[in-house]
Amino acid sequence: MKGIKKLLWFLYQCFACYTLLIYILILWVPSDGWVAGFMMMSFPAVVLVHLISIPAWLVVERKRAILPLIMFVAAGLFLSRTYQFGGSDDAPEGNEGKRKFSVMSYNVHVFQKFSEWQSEKGRKEIREMKAWVGDSGADVLCLPEYYDEDETIFDIGNYLAKKGYKHTAHFYRRKYGKSYWGLAILSKYPIVASHDTIFVAQNGMIQADIKVGQDTVRVIGLHLYSMTLGLSKLVHQKEMDGVKAEGRITLRKMKNGFTQRAEEFTVLQDWVEKSPYPVLVCGDFNEVPYSYIYGKLRKSLKNSFEEKGHGFGFSYNHLPYFIRIDHQFYDDSKLSALDFRTFSKIKYSDHYPVMGTYRFK
Repeated sequence: MKGIKKLLWFLYQCFACYTLLIYILILWVPSDGWVAGFMMMSFPAVVLVHLISIPAWLVVERKRAILPLIMFVAAGLFLSRTYQFGGSDDAPEGNEGKRKFSVMSYNVHVFQKFSEWQSEKGRKEIREMKAWVGDSGADVLCLPEYYDEDETIFDIGNYLAKKGYKHTAHFYRRKYGKSYWGLAILSKYPIVASHDTIFVAQNGMIQADIKVGQDTVRVIGLHLYSMTLGLSKLVHQKEMDGVKAEGRITLRKMKNGFTQRAEEFTVLQDWVEKSPYPVLVCGDFNEVPYSYIYGKLRKSLKNSFEEKGHGFGFSYNHLPYFIRIDHQFYDDSKLSALDFRTFSKIKYSDHYPVMGTYRFK
């Protein structure tokens, strides 16, 4: 029995060393490699193991419960990325209200184009989704996986224009015949300049300089590399061979995703550094709060959820559900965050909408 205890304690000590390495990687983000990416992504599972280990070691050998307790308490360094108790400030009144604007980022999953949209139920949901987006109250919409098709139920552009979103920025390939698929920024305020780049398929970035009264903000909308993991296939495998095969595919996609997004981040970083205006970066990052890109951006910009969010802010409406991959970052030297919300009851897409409200300083 003593031999088993010694072995378990040795293994736990090794795990504690692994945990410290993860904490270091998340805090200082020294590497953009895929190995570091896997390690940082394991953070929630690692913390959970330490939490479970506290009562386990209390039963086995009380003194040794101190180490898992320390490891768990140390995870509090990342509490602001994980959970928020905050709320909203009162909205400014008078002339200050004119310097306030709101931005909603929402991966709309091509407005359910790939669902059974020809059925009456499907068409009803599409109409409801369009109406919700149009009536959301946001001044600026950043919509990854935006879809627009003339003279159909997917004529989203004309519908939203009637709702006040008359200024738009798309990838330079605006139309594929009568349709468009990709990232889009739509605004109630004038877009005085825009620039874009496509990474692959519908993934890419658009920067739009938006005039709000006498001020200008550069909104960078992005949709970073999608991994399309297909975790439901992995979960529903009944044979070990199937689990192994799907597991290998999932790991390969994740590895490729870490590599691709690290390359895309170099472009984003250049855009942020060269902006003459206050910057707001929003969209579908496909990166959790403990990742390389999140950590790097956090060093130069404030994260809106961390400043004004509430709860866990999970933004993905699909397996594994409990992740936050839709973010907004802003230049806090020139902008103040007033509010940040995650609309977790809006389930039209595989993402939830998130909206931040800001004011020029």
